[in-house]
Amino acid sequence: MNELERINSGVDRQPLTKTNNTLTSLEVYDQYGAMAYGIILQIIPQPHLAQEVLVSVFSSPQLLSCNSYPFTFAVCVIKLARAKAVEAKRKLMAIAPVGDDFIHNSDASPQAIFDLAFRQGFTPEEVARKLNISKSEVLRSFHEFFKSYRNANLNTQ
Repeated sequence: MNELERINSGVDRQPLTKTNNTLTSLEVYDQYGAMAYGIILQIIPQPHLAQEVLVSVFSSPQLLSCNSYPFTFAVCVIKLARAKAVEAKRKLMAIAPVGDDFIHNSDASPQAIFDLAFRQGFTPEEVARKLNISKSEVLRSFHEFFKSYRNANLNTQ
């Protein structure tokens, strides 16, 4: 069972401490490094850049705040990895911008919209502008994506 499946099934609801001691950086990396790297690679598909972002995630002082995060430690690592990857991607885009022509088709499926927002780091407003749809349609697509994802998981159990 992977980390996201544990989160969805409620298995990873234990406190973030082990016998009253917080996890060391190495233990955090051992437990969540592969998951964080996978998330980062979805946003920044260049392995060497993704590895740099991974290092910044696990050397970040923000990682310490995961010990007091109201959800599971994994959720905190996911959010931090995504935020660092999106930040790095925005910096790369500022240096070498890619025009709006990278979206060759006007695929406005819930999956494509979610991919633009999550994997490519665009805000709902930016996704709406790129696909020439309203922000409410983008948000509705997020809802449809999560609903279909949830239903697919229920059908496989």
